[in-house]
Amino acid sequence: MYQIKIENCNNIAEGELTIEDGKLNILYGINGTGKTTIAKAIEFSKEPQKIEELQSFFTENPASVSISPEVGKILVFNEDFVRDIVFKEDEVIQNSFEVFLKTPNYSQKKAQLDRHLQALHNIMKQDEEIQGLQRLLEQIAGKFKRNTNGKLSKTGVYKSVLSKSNLYNIPEELDSYRPFITNTEINIPWIDWKSKGDAFDVGDGCPYCSETLNRSVHNQRKEVFKKTYKKADSQNLKDLLDLLESLRIYIKPEKYDELVSYVKTDVPEDIISAILEKLLLELDIMLKRFAAIVEFGNRKIVLADISKLDQQINEMEIPKNFFEIFGGEKIENVIKRINDQVLELRSEAAVLKREMGALKGVMQATIQASQTDINEFLKTAGINYELVILAEDENNSRTILKQCFSEERTDVTKIRDHLSWGEKNAFALILFMYYAVMQNPDLIILDDPISSFDTNKKYAILHRMFKNIGKRDVSLEGKTVLFLTHDFEPITDFIVVGKLGEEKAQASFVCNEHGIVKAHKIDPNSDVKLITIECSEIAKNTDINIVSRVAFLRKLSELNGRNGDWDFVYEILSCLIHANEIKRKLGNNTYIDIDPGDIAMGISKIKEYIPDFDYDELKNNIYTKEGVKNLYNAETNAYLKVQLFREMNEILTHNEVRITQMDGAWYKFIDETYHIENDYLHFLDIIKFNIVPSYIIDNVDEIVSGI
Repeated sequence: MYQIKIENCNNIAEGELTIEDGKLNILYGINGTGKTTIAKAIEFSKEPQKIEELQSFFTENPASVSISPEVGKILVFNEDFVRDIVFKEDEVIQNSFEVFLKTPNYSQKKAQLDRHLQALHNIMKQDEEIQGLQRLLEQIAGKFKRNTNGKLSKTGVYKSVLSKSNLYNIPEELDSYRPFITNTEINIPWIDWKSKGDAFDVGDGCPYCSETLNRSVHNQRKEVFKKTYKKADSQNLKDLLDLLESLRIYIKPEKYDELVSYVKTDVPEDIISAILEKLLLELDIMLKRFAAIVEFGNRKIVLADISKLDQQINEMEIPKNFFEIFGGEKIENVIKRINDQVLELRSEAAVLKREMGALKGVMQATIQASQTDINEFLKTAGINYELVILAEDENNSRTILKQCFSEERTDVTKIRDHLSWGEKNAFALILFMYYAVMQNPDLIILDDPISSFDTNKKYAILHRMFKNIGKRDVSLEGKTVLFLTHDFEPITDFIVVGKLGEEKAQASFVCNEHGIVKAHKIDPNSDVKLITIECSEIAKNTDINIVSRVAFLRKLSELNGRNGDWDFVYEILSCLIHANEIKRKLGNNTYIDIDPGDIAMGISKIKEYIPDFDYDELKNNIYTKEGVKNLYNAETNAYLKVQLFREMNEILTHNEVRITQMDGAWYKFIDETYHIENDYLHFLDIIKFNIVPSYIIDNVDEIVSGI
């Protein structure tokens, strides 16, 4: 049970209410009570900066809300949900897989499948040698580029390899530089250093040692050096040979020697191109196998993979007999370790596919059940559309809407533009129910969700949400729900008629009297009345003022269809209410006498409820300005005061009452007081509960005080 206290929020200076855990808590109150403020205050209870947005204008004290014990996750159905979660362009609801398909049964089978694949997930993660080999192969592959036709591009490393002269084929004119060029520790930086020295090669002195030069010999060497050596080419060759040296243990010895020889010596382009193409082809095959294993191991298998499972397994196996360059004990051990794991996986593929097939069966059954459930609701509520759930797996699912106005069920695009306001909100409530079940909040708040719907939609919505008459595992029954409403129908439907039972639902009446909000629990056995019984009880109650007793007795005659004696009762009491002589009204300003015998029968029926009824006494002493005003001043019940004021307005002139045109809105409530309960067979006890807004009574008090 949650105890909630709200202070200084909008039109609530102070308010307290209780929410019972695991129940539908209906909070019934008239418009203007502050129900939406209550919903927002609870929703914002964990966000102080948002509570400040509710700051009341009638006090400087800060807005606050406290909940005991502290509530966990809160989910609210309001305009924000309709705006942000549902009906986005062509999609009915976001995260449709989570909302409709991620049931406990699905999650259990999915966890079982993931555990089954856990060993494969670790193939590439736990073998450091395979990881190192993969990085080395990627480095070598990265040294070569290909043209759009797939041939090796003569740029970068490949261009350096094709060079006619290089670090390993020194021109005769540069033989004196051999000690520097062949020294692998310094050759690359030395070539760079010597190339930079050309900027200082002026005059007859050597730019490096300042000794006198043989200019013609020096210039010849200089020209040959420029044509032969570039730092980038030299660095490319050195890097490639270093990488090949690291890869040497995985390559057949004779193939390694052949590769190094072709890099170091001047050979025809087609020969060196052929061996490099072969090396890269074998290298690509291994990298693709490694990549397939990493991808398969790192991601969770989804249902769309069922038909591709055998193909994915085949793509991880390394074809040992394919290799001509790679070979030897080291690479064979790597290939064997990988292929043994792949072989084991292949032997389990049948089990995997069977488990995934079972999971897909669960999904398809859930889709069918959810679609049927929602579409039956839409049909019952008169919403001429149907939901279609399209799902292959967790990563590929969506919900669409189809129109049912024609035999061809075409897709609905820009859903918001096609659904009416009522259709959107009714549909959104059912979607919210599914969404709430998935979110599993500690408290669900429904802020006046159904009051504007017709009876058919109200019935369809409430019964689907709380009676568990559709998909059995999707319902708000048994959850902690605060249902704020100014509609009495949910109370009669669930509390009075008892369709949920006391253990599942409870109702309270909330009123706001000049900023003080109080919630009074409603006892369905004593607080909710059948209108005929209430009229009869009030008419007989000598503690209630006589004008109200007469008003309710006339209402009872209406409810009895004015049949027999009740017709005479209605005519007599109508004349009394207007302070007229007893006559039957035929039309505007047209009256006829009533037979004395009929009058006697009517009076006799009236005295069954009001034994001391005396028409003339009441007409002359009570149904007067002073008589009704005296009763008004003595009355404490707001509803009965409204009745007395309306009676006063019947017998006084317009100038005496002074109701302006601007009073029309609130006076409409006054004018309909006699009839306002006729919407329901049951209504809240008007003697016990204050169902009249305080601003109405304030206006009435002010007018009466001036009479």
